[in-house]
Amino acid sequence: MNRYSEVRHSGNRGFTSGILVVITLFLLTAAGFAWVSMGIVASDRWPIRWLEVNGSFQRVSAEQLRASMAPLIDASFFTIDLQEMNDAAGRISWISSVKVQKRWPDTVSVSIEEFKPIAHWNRGRLVSDRGEAFAVPEADGIQGLPWLQGPDERLEEVLQSWSEYSDLLVSLGLEIRSLKLDRRGAWSLVLNNGTQVHLGREAPDERFDRFLSSWDALTREQATPPQDIDMRYTNGFAVLWPQHMEKGTGADS
Repeated sequence: MNRYSEVRHSGNRGFTSGILVVITLFLLTAAGFAWVSMGIVASDRWPIRWLEVNGSFQRVSAEQLRASMAPLIDASFFTIDLQEMNDAAGRISWISSVKVQKRWPDTVSVSIEEFKPIAHWNRGRLVSDRGEAFAVPEADGIQGLPWLQGPDERLEEVLQSWSEYSDLLVSLGLEIRSLKLDRRGAWSLVLNNGTQVHLGREAPDERFDRFLSSWDALTREQATPPQDIDMRYTNGFAVLWPQHMEKGTGADS
């Protein structure tokens, strides 16, 4: 009898606890409806009074960011749509990432990061320092950046080659003005002195090393740099000077 009584009392306690949970949830829900009906969460009761914007603001101005988001803060602290504000800031072309937060009792804080361009990518787009391709209306008019070109799916490969070739050219006092990978897989580049170098499809890195080792001999006692160097030869290369051309044999593509 004692055991039976203990089991029955334990069951009653579990049943009572369940009822208490249901009652608690009901009261919380009712309180929420009461808050809404009483206007506690209305914009005129807990309005957003401050919009803070933070960022480096190199390409985007604080005023531009405020203008895009100010119409969205006409809400209460409880009802403001942070995702909508995030989307509004993200539509500004130079913005890379956005973080929107509420701070009690009346402030919304917006922090942005901008794209930092390191090169042009095809036409109308740029490449950021994180290797991301992005589009801005004024992309092609930005000066001082190298031009990279290639299939979109090979952007990472083009960036890697540009970085490696640029490091190797430093010792010669040269820079890459443009680097191209065409649809056939052939590489070519133009240096900042105007020299165009054709590396082709086969073993472009080896051909680039051969170009580097030949540069001093090519430019020794020359008033101007070569206009065009074709490295697509098995046993040599072809050089076009501004006034005349010296050509090798055995091109292999």
